[in-house]
Amino acid sequence: MDHILDFVTALSRQMILSGANLERVELAVEKICTAYGLTEICVFLLSTHISVSARDSAGHYAGRQLNIPAGGIHLARLRSLNRLSYRVCQEVPDPEKLEDMLTEAEQVPEYPDPVILIGQLIGMLCLCLMFNGSWRDAVCVLAITVIIHYQMRLLSQPSLNRMIANFLDMFVTTCLAIFAVYIGFADHFSSIVITVTMLILPGIPLVNAVRNLICSHEMNGVLQLLKVAFETLSLACGTIAALSMFGRWIAW
Repeated sequence: MDHILDFVTALSRQMILSGANLERVELAVEKICTAYGLTEICVFLLSTHISVSARDSAGHYAGRQLNIPAGGIHLARLRSLNRLSYRVCQEVPDPEKLEDMLTEAEQVPEYPDPVILIGQLIGMLCLCLMFNGSWRDAVCVLAITVIIHYQMRLLSQPSLNRMIANFLDMFVTTCLAIFAVYIGFADHFSSIVITVTMLILPGIPLVNAVRNLICSHEMNGVLQLLKVAFETLSLACGTIAALSMFGRWIAW
C-alpha cells in the first residue's frame, strides 16, 4: 500500500507539473488504486497540493500529501505519464517496481533550444500573415520573437513571478514594434504586437481552468482563471506602459 500511494502521489505531481488538468489526474489516481484493490479512495487536488487516502483489504487506512511547486508545460512528458497510468492499470505490476517505472517514464527526450525557436518562428510567421501583417511586419515579428524567446528563458532562471515576467516581455515587444514602425522597418504596429502576444498568452492554463470549472473542480477552476486573468492583464499593462512612453512616435 505504501508503494502504491507513493507512486500515485508522485505521478499526480509530475502530471500536474507537466500541464495535466485535474480531472485527468484524479481519474488516473482512482483507476490505479482500484486496480490494486484499494477502496474508499479519497483524492483532493489543487494546482498546488495533492492529498490521497485509501483503505486496503486488511482494513488499514493510509494517506499521502504533497505540495506542488510552480511548473511549466511539457506535453511530451505528460504523454509519457499518461501512457504509464494506462499501462499500470492494465498490467498491475509488482508495486515495488512502480517507482522505477515512473522514473523511466519521466525520461523523455528534450528538444534542443534551436528546434523550439524554429517552431516558434514558423508559428509566428503564419500568425502575422493571418493578422493582415505585411512581409516587412513578418520580418519584424521574427526578429522580436528571437529576442523575446531568449528574454523569456532569462527571466525564468530566477523564478520571477509570471505576471512581472509577462509585463516585461510585453513592454519590450511593444517598444520594439513602435521603434520598427517609427524607422519605417515595419508597416502595421497592431499586427506585430497581436502576433507576438500569442507567444506569451497562457493558453493551456486557460483551457485547463475552463475544463476544471465544468468537471466538478470549481474551486481550482476559479483560482486558475484568476491566475490566467492576472497574467493576461499584466500583458496589457506592459503594452500600455510602452505606449504611454513612446506611443507618440507612431499613429496607432
